[in-house]
Amino acid sequence: MEIPGQRGTIMSRERILEVVLTMLGAVLLLIASASRYPYGFYVVLRLVITVGAVYWAWRVYKAGQQFWTWIFVAVALLLNPFLPIRMQRTQWQPIDLCLGILLIGWSGYWLFRKRI
Repeated sequence: MEIPGQRGTIMSRERILEVVLTMLGAVLLLIASASRYPYGFYVVLRLVITVGAVYWAWRVYKAGQQFWTWIFVAVALLLNPFLPIRMQRTQWQPIDLCLGILLIGWSGYWLFRKRI
């Protein structure tokens, strides 16, 4: 089922699900940037964001958007839990904040963009 959107866009259930899951990741990043949580929270967060970034890298690559492909590859490499970059929580907080804002902006763009 497709839902008519604004300015000639078409929002499919798939696109809405992608955006909802991306927004969930963004909210988790914003939560992580605002306070201190147990180490396990950050490990799960890194895994979730890495999986999402790999998905988006693949998705935008298929859509022919090379710039965004490299952005999401960089996010996946930065936050991957398998070969982690070690920093203190206070150093990660601005990164988490910026990535959360980036994902919110990306979600809005992706939801309302016109199909090519």
